[in-house]
Amino acid sequence: MDIDWEYSGSRGSRGSPAQDKTLFTVLVKEMVAAFEQEAQQINQPCLMVTAAVASGLSNIQAGYQIPELGKYLDYIHVMTYDFYTSGDGQAGENSPLYSNGNTYLSVEYVMNYWKNSGAPAEKLLVGFPTYGHTFDLQSPSDAAVGAPTSGPGPAGPYTKQAGFLAYYEICTFLNSGATQAWDAPQDMPYAYKSNEWVGYDNIKSFNIKVDWLKKNNFGGAMVWTLDLDDFTGSFCQQGKYPLITTLKNSLGVQNSNSVTAAQPSAPVTEPPSNTGGSKSGGSSVSDFCAGRANGLYADPASQRSFYNCVDGETIVQSCESNLVFDTSCSCCNWP
Repeated sequence: MDIDWEYSGSRGSRGSPAQDKTLFTVLVKEMVAAFEQEAQQINQPCLMVTAAVASGLSNIQAGYQIPELGKYLDYIHVMTYDFYTSGDGQAGENSPLYSNGNTYLSVEYVMNYWKNSGAPAEKLLVGFPTYGHTFDLQSPSDAAVGAPTSGPGPAGPYTKQAGFLAYYEICTFLNSGATQAWDAPQDMPYAYKSNEWVGYDNIKSFNIKVDWLKKNNFGGAMVWTLDLDDFTGSFCQQGKYPLITTLKNSLGVQNSNSVTAAQPSAPVTEPPSNTGGSKSGGSSVSDFCAGRANGLYADPASQRSFYNCVDGETIVQSCESNLVFDTSCSCCNWP
């Protein structure tokens, strides 16, 4: 159960009063207790309770009793994106790793704020966006980061939202003759063409962020969202799901639970892991994995089953009902 409350304790159009900061903690504690009780009653592994939480400093301070939440939540999904949008009046990166003048608007600052405020680093997951924000430059001659803007860039042909492009739409923009640039202080790419400017993530920035989160001992990553990556592989010519695949490979996710996909009802699910007591279970068999690299392999005898090779050990696992193992993504997928 992932709780996405935007935002507890913050007044505004959705009107969450100040006492909801405390009540959010109460909600999490009661839900965890109920899940633990249910797990004992049915003799199954306990369901996880996680939360998608704010990256804006004022929303964090108004909404969360961080040390208490750190005790009860299994993971804390920090929404480290949307730092700059078209309403800010200047071209800015969507999810910059480092600060470029405004100290609060960076992945580094926000993740360290949560950690230093009492959340265990191993429970904190960094938010990785598979989209970018676009801006309408006031002048094509000034396309630097921080350049004055007059509003959102044009809507993409598929997402159809002004000021917003999916990664696969950004690839089309790049292939149309846009100039690509690298924002060295923030370790992020951006691109521009005429008056249109976009700040986004690519494979290079994903790898840099993963290296950074590993060095800082954070728990892993959360993606928003599966369907904004190049899910067909035809737009970017980097294979299917190039950004999420980069994330999985960099984190070694085949043998851990260090990536979660924050996308409701997505038609792709992560294959169950040998750790943590997955619903589909797992059992060791003979020597299929002897001499093979760690990873997931199809079971030629069953579409639902697959082999999980871990340091030479063979673990047979199966997808949940109605799903089959898909070798193109090494995941359980719809048939």
